[in-house]
Amino acid sequence: MYGELQGLNKQETADRFGKEQVHEWRRSYDTPPPNGESLEMCADRAVSYFKDQVVPHLTAGKHVMVAAHANSLRSIIMHLDKLTSQEVISLELSTGIPMLYIFKEGEFIRRGSPVGPSEASVYAYTRNLATYRDTLDSMVQ
Repeated sequence: MYGELQGLNKQETADRFGKEQVHEWRRSYDTPPPNGESLEMCADRAVSYFKDQVVPHLTAGKHVMVAAHANSLRSIIMHLDKLTSQEVISLELSTGIPMLYIFKEGEFIRRGSPVGPSEASVYAYTRNLATYRDTLDSMVQ
């Protein structure tokens, strides 16, 4: 939640508050924008929801697809990958690049990269595009 920055573009925000201040709000873990939400505040909310609402489905053997944006997704990835507050602020996420986590014996194993395909990516994990589509279709059911 961007608070008083909601609706402003980056240039307008930098002109109004200063480039360095905007950078701190956008990339710090615990400094929220005026009347907004920091990554730390978002993590409290998003990770709690993930643990309460998503993990029980995974424990029951169901497939779950999570669609999230920016800090909500960073927060969940921070939890799953056990990132520090310093590591998560440098995490860059690509729009529309899927990530796959396998839940096995109470642990999360990442198959894919937040910055795109890699050797251990979702694309390498699936045998072909049809299998990937079947996996997505079963996750939606």
